[in-house]
Parts: sequence; structure tokens; C-alpha cells
Amino acid sequence: MFVLAVALAACKSKPRATSSTDLGAMCDQLAKGCGDNEKHVTAIADGCKQAATKQGACAAQVGALYDCYQTQLCGKSDRVWAYEDLAVLAQRKSVCAAEQKAVTECK
Repeated sequence: MFVLAVALAACKSKPRATSSTDLGAMCDQLAKGCGDNEKHVTAIADGCKQAATKQGACAAQVGALYDCYQTQLCGKSDRVWAYEDLAVLAQRKSVCAAEQKAVTECK
């Protein structure tokens, strides 16, 4: 049992590869977590997927940014109506700066 637990912990600590397909799924999850109604969920998902298709080889960095948005911004008191709102809100709250920088530098 102990060996299995150690093996699982080692697997979890490795960074996961992120593909454009994964980003699409992450966009859907992000939109559901951030949008407060169906119209906003759709707008966030669509904007996110459009942005993700432009990232190419930077999928891992974009995935980390989406994870940060999900944990730091979604489900809080601020409303998010569109994907672009996430970057503005992150800047206003001083969160996800390292992830945003990594995406910008990856281009």
C-alpha cells in the first residue's frame, strides 16, 4: 500500500502536458465555474476557446493560467461576463500575474 501511495504522489507532482483539446475542456470548466448564467457561461467559453486556439505551443502555460483563474477568481463575489473580464479582474486583484507573464513570454 505504501509503495502505491508513493507512486501516486510522484505521478501527481509531475507537470501534466496540456493539449489544445485539453484547453477546450478547461475552457468549458472555467466558464461553468465563472459564469453566473447560461449567457455568460457561453460567452466565457467561446472567448476562452478563441484565445486558446491562438496559443499553439504554449498550451501548458495557458492551462496554468486557466487553473489560476479558476481557483483565484471564479466563484467569488465579482461577476465575470466574458473571458476578457478574467484578465482585468486578475490585474485588479493582483493575482495570476506569473501565469499571465508566462503566457505572454511564450509567444
